[in-house]
Amino acid sequence: MTLYVTLDKGMVAFSPEDATISAIIQSKQYKIRIRRYVSSTEPNKILFKRDLSYLAMQRAIDAFALCAKELGFELVVDSPIRDYIDDREMFLVARSKLGIEIKQHDEKLTEHFAAFESVVNEQLERKLRDRQMWDAFFMTSMKKASNFSVPGSGKTSSVYACFAYLSSIGKIKRILVVSPKSAFGPWIDEFKQCFGAKRELNAFCIHDVGYSSSAAKKSALRYECGNVNLLLFNYESVKTYKDEIKGIVADDTLLVFDEVHKVKRIGGEYASAAIEIAADASYVIAMTGTPIPNTYQDIFNLLHILYGNEYDDFFGFTTQALKNPSPATTQQVNAKLRPFFCRTTKEQLQVPPPNSDMVLPVYVTIDEENILNVLLKKYKKNKLLLMLRILQLESDAKQLLNAIDLSEFSYILDDDVEVDEIDYANYSDEILDLINSQGLSSKTMQCLSLVRGLVAQGKPVVVWCIYVDTIRHLTDLLNNAGVSTCSVFGSVGLDQRTELLDGFKSQKYQVLVTNPNTLAESVSLHGICHDAVYFEYSFNLVHLLQSKDRIHRLGLPNDQYTQFYYLQPVFKSPEGYFSMSEQIYERLKEKERVMLQAIEGGVLETQPTTEEELDAIFQQVLQ
Repeated sequence: MTLYVTLDKGMVAFSPEDATISAIIQSKQYKIRIRRYVSSTEPNKILFKRDLSYLAMQRAIDAFALCAKELGFELVVDSPIRDYIDDREMFLVARSKLGIEIKQHDEKLTEHFAAFESVVNEQLERKLRDRQMWDAFFMTSMKKASNFSVPGSGKTSSVYACFAYLSSIGKIKRILVVSPKSAFGPWIDEFKQCFGAKRELNAFCIHDVGYSSSAAKKSALRYECGNVNLLLFNYESVKTYKDEIKGIVADDTLLVFDEVHKVKRIGGEYASAAIEIAADASYVIAMTGTPIPNTYQDIFNLLHILYGNEYDDFFGFTTQALKNPSPATTQQVNAKLRPFFCRTTKEQLQVPPPNSDMVLPVYVTIDEENILNVLLKKYKKNKLLLMLRILQLESDAKQLLNAIDLSEFSYILDDDVEVDEIDYANYSDEILDLINSQGLSSKTMQCLSLVRGLVAQGKPVVVWCIYVDTIRHLTDLLNNAGVSTCSVFGSVGLDQRTELLDGFKSQKYQVLVTNPNTLAESVSLHGICHDAVYFEYSFNLVHLLQSKDRIHRLGLPNDQYTQFYYLQPVFKSPEGYFSMSEQIYERLKEKERVMLQAIEGGVLETQPTTEEELDAIFQQVLQ
């Protein structure tokens, strides 16, 4: 008796003799080790599941071998199956080896790199730094890879170098970018700055007002994008236009996910759509300066975007193992990941370092201290609400009278904690009278003085906040004080946002007031502004790094200063002096130190959870 294993739209085991199949199905080996891989059986066939990985195929064949030995029949495996398994086994192993060789600038790649560099220099008007060129060579050679370089290190230029090379040799015709909406303008601007007169931009933006409906956009994507070389989608739009995008990326397209940490939620609809459109793409780049905001689980979706078909075979880490990895697992994860990402710091690109931070303590009034004591008692069991309420007290006490919907502030969290509580701000009449009697807060007065002083020296200023009410309040105060100020926040439309930013860059406005949730990604202000004031800030390291890098990034001249100011209200409490902002600042600096140390060591770092952050911040006053 002979059993044949072959490929026929999936793996199939068959035998000319019905008795062979019947004997196998009734065997102990089949029930224990083989049946899990089977979709159905026929009189002389066993049909396996269509989506078996090569490792599952190999395990099934090994189980058949044991079964054949026990039953005394011959097992014949067709060469196409052997070739397929060998090819898949070698694919990521070879790709992994190549990634390490490129990162080590292996001598045998010198000629290939020189040829790549020559083409890129010919195609681009902008000249890349050596480190950027190597990153571009890495992403191009790997075909599917991540760029985890820190914000402000020129990742976009490196991606355009990939595009320049691949399009010049006929591999691709266009680049499709999925990013936050705020990054659309920078991708367009960077295209023009990278290519200059050497290549004309022909862009399609999913939010172009020229299209009256989603049906019109779908029609344009199907029939009118043949000559488009840059397509821009935000993560929220991918699900709606998924089929059209899949048709585009399957042919001659470089697919880029910018700020890919936006789809870290496992099973989320944005992540699922991203994974689906990437499945058929030949060239994929995933970009983020903060690949692991919280746990190693944050890389699960990223690796499925890049290597969905190979994940189980090559990486194989379960979500639970990634959530709470042992030291051995952490080491194994980093060893597996290291060949597939490049990561460059601004120091490696010789961006001039910023000045030492200007930390400005603000000693508050007795009334503000009394209100703090009320908040500490009222919100001691909900530290996230406590943090948000203290921020309101520090900025404008009257904001304490507003309800807070915690779900609106989930973006400041480093992890995926579900928050949906609404606090309606119930206070006693005595406390209400105290809140209503407050004028400008101590921190607000200090901020106005600082900003007016900087503007008087001819320095444009960015002021970073969290609350939209604070943004509006500061904007009004500064304008009323004769300081030309604009503000950008979430509800400001894309066209108006571009107009305001252009106005700031042209010095129509002296001050820009904004928040990280709106403007922390991709926007470049370093050509005009070198001073940033942190009025409100949270423990979210992603927001800190990205907001800092709006004015401190690649392209600064060597003698250019950059200055960051942090306002830190100080309260006197029974436990001594307490500054929530100081505690948050120290947490941020420690997390930044850990990140840079990890980059130097070639590994990926994890960060504390939201609960751990809040416990540390309030440890002094909530014993």
